[in-house]
Amino acid sequence: MAKLFLCGGGFGKQMEDSYPVFNAVIDHTKPLLYIPLAMPEETHTLDECYAWIRNEMEEGGVEIPSIEMVRSYEEILTKEFSDYCALYFGGGNTFSLLKGLKDSGAFAKIKEYLQGDGVIFGSSAGEIIFGKDIMTAITEDPNDVGLQDTEGFDVLSGIALDAHYTNAKTEEDHERVTAFLTNYSIEKGKVIALPEEDTLFIDGDAFQVIGSRPYYVFENGIRLEKRAELRNELTDNEWPLEYIDHDRWIARGIVFDEEGNFYFIRAERDDMFGKATMIETPGGGVEKGENLNMAIRRELSEELGAEVDVILKIGVVSDYYNIIHRHNINNYFLCKVKSFGEKHLTEDEIHDFHLSTLKLTFDEAVAEYEKRRETPIGRLVANRELPVLMRAKKIIDEMGMLS
Repeated sequence: MAKLFLCGGGFGKQMEDSYPVFNAVIDHTKPLLYIPLAMPEETHTLDECYAWIRNEMEEGGVEIPSIEMVRSYEEILTKEFSDYCALYFGGGNTFSLLKGLKDSGAFAKIKEYLQGDGVIFGSSAGEIIFGKDIMTAITEDPNDVGLQDTEGFDVLSGIALDAHYTNAKTEEDHERVTAFLTNYSIEKGKVIALPEEDTLFIDGDAFQVIGSRPYYVFENGIRLEKRAELRNELTDNEWPLEYIDHDRWIARGIVFDEEGNFYFIRAERDDMFGKATMIETPGGGVEKGENLNMAIRRELSEELGAEVDVILKIGVVSDYYNIIHRHNINNYFLCKVKSFGEKHLTEDEIHDFHLSTLKLTFDEAVAEYEKRRETPIGRLVANRELPVLMRAKKIIDEMGMLS
């Protein structure tokens, strides 16, 4: 099955999490095929749409040699999709887009393409058409074209999609859309509603949501808030790779308090990694018989003496220490301090690494990580942890967790 990036309608900075993943999977030797036909000409002309997509791809760091744009649904039928790195379906009126695709025969051609190994990016209306049915769009898009057959490509086997959710201009509009989707989920089935900042990435039978904002699942009249987990895959460019012979599952915490202070571990080391003063999130290996929740609570008690509320899982960062032939699977949790008590450090942590607690503001923590890039191990740790710290700060701000 093709790889699909289905976006809630964002652009520019809203896409900073999604475009790097899109860029990583496309063939950089082929042009992009842009299909902006959902956009009404009175809103934006096709030439304006072309100027927009060129700037969007350039600013988003998407590396492509060129962009070709179709100007009619019939023109889609003349294109050999395998000549392109991806098909990009832009936003506009969802009903007009689906009707044009079906009336022209392009719908069947795209449906066949979905069975192969191509790539599709759909935004707003271009997202919704890949769900089971596009009637989720009726709260925003008028069905002026009189479309009767509203069934979409159904790439998620019975799940409908919605875009721009939680980005409404007024609370009244948001409540209206929420009420409609709640009722839709009772009468017709499950809906995934994405904000503009999030993208649903489908790769075969697996899918994940990329982005920092909560998204929502409507099912049987119940709305559930979900949040995309961070997923980063890093390599060790500091030491040569000979072989990797073991994995280590690790639980780590981004720990903060009511005043917005963050808590880290300071370590002094002089070993095969070199001589270095380090900043690192508290955490460590998951022990036999533990789950991740048990492990993070134990580690934070041992290293910080902290009792915490585990708010949510931020995500997973996979990285490597080539010098010790190890693959690290770092599971990061956002944790809020309830109280501090006695630490339970090991002899090695006390005498060899001189572990101590760092209490820092967000800006101080970022500066400390940057300062420690002077050593190879400091660069590896900063590359792993700064994106997680940035994501944690976003979540804290968005959820209003500080006093």
